[in-house]
Amino acid sequence: MNREEILARYRTLERYFASLIPSVRFSKETNMKLERIVHLLEILGNPHNAFRSIHVGGTSGKGSTATMIASMLTSAGYQTGLYLSPHLQIMNECYQINNRMAATGDLVEVFEAMKPAIAQVARENPFGCPSYFEAQTALAFCLFRWKKVDVAVIEVGLGGVLDATNVLHSQISVLTNVALDHTEILGNTIELIAQKKAGIIKPGQLVVSGLMQPSTQQIVEERCALQGATLWQLGSQFTCQQTGSAETFQVVFPDTIYDDIRLNLRGDFQTANAACAIAAVHAFAGGVSGAVVRAGLRQTAIPGRLECVQENPTVILDGAHNPAKIRAAAEAITKYYGNMRRVVIVSLKPDKAYRDILPALVVNASVLIVTAFGKNELWEACDPAILAQAASEIAPGLDIRIEPDPMQALRQALAETRPDDLVWVTGSLYLIGDIREYWHPTDELLVQIEESAVLCN
Repeated sequence: MNREEILARYRTLERYFASLIPSVRFSKETNMKLERIVHLLEILGNPHNAFRSIHVGGTSGKGSTATMIASMLTSAGYQTGLYLSPHLQIMNECYQINNRMAATGDLVEVFEAMKPAIAQVARENPFGCPSYFEAQTALAFCLFRWKKVDVAVIEVGLGGVLDATNVLHSQISVLTNVALDHTEILGNTIELIAQKKAGIIKPGQLVVSGLMQPSTQQIVEERCALQGATLWQLGSQFTCQQTGSAETFQVVFPDTIYDDIRLNLRGDFQTANAACAIAAVHAFAGGVSGAVVRAGLRQTAIPGRLECVQENPTVILDGAHNPAKIRAAAEAITKYYGNMRRVVIVSLKPDKAYRDILPALVVNASVLIVTAFGKNELWEACDPAILAQAASEIAPGLDIRIEPDPMQALRQALAETRPDDLVWVTGSLYLIGDIREYWHPTDELLVQIEESAVLCN
């Protein structure tokens, strides 16, 4: 395919998925159901049963943990599928085979075969047409079946018990942590959210848990006991501890020690995620070499997670959209860039607890630029004026600016910073996707993926 054909096929796929989004973009009553996805998968021949799987849930870190698991399994020689959500710029990010984004041509071919089944569900199911996310999930399962993966690592989309991915009968479930997020859907306490997320635990599974609060650990223990699942709790059945170097650590199991572990991902919070990822791989493979673990983690890179896209001045992109994530990101920013003058660019969805998020952003900032990510089919941004007003109440003396256009906000920041300054872009992943276009234009990414797929074949 030439460049125009690649881009045209991608836009057609994108438009079709957008057509699955109803006028009411998201409601708990409409979206949080399994009846449609079960019906769709039955028509498609239950592709999710064609491979073994590892299911990864939690509030924060589940995407990073899933990516680390997939990278280590690929390093160990498994044909590995990885399904993530949401994407930053292009849908291909959600579908990966052996650490490579799926080619648009492959996605289109699989999806064209799925379309009659989607139409059949829309006609026959009392709950209507499959949702955007349900169709995305079914596409992942069909792609992985077609590519004959040995194992697929599947990230939960939202919650757990009623998430579309929860049709899986995975060998292993991983829970990274629990914090307050999506409270209007999952509940307004840590314990209620933990119950929803523990819903991915199935009979006879091995469950890897990185939960730290005693109350949430108890919920997972009770769910495991009810389902006859085996629990590996971080800090109990396996441990993680720093070794001689400040940048290395070891993960200890009763029968194995993985030492000299070093991460390619920044942030102290990634150590616990990596420990859980190693536990999942250790359990799935019956043990792997330390060299496999180190190689897999060394090759793990995740766009939009403390991603450095430029130096002089340094620009960091990090999607952190709840209070726990933003505090962890702020700690990492201070650790690695604490001596730099800081310009912060932020946009959030209107449902986020911005009054709990903003304090970690403004505390060491010299300038705060409030913007709005581009309107898309799923979400709209919070009014920048509302965020700016809240920020001014928290930090009355801070230089706070409103620039509704995200690319103009970036250009303004770059124009006013010195080479030794830091520009930290954070908040919604949709903002990160918008800003990332400056360095990685979508059209170029799509062409590169297709060309890479041709070379690999």
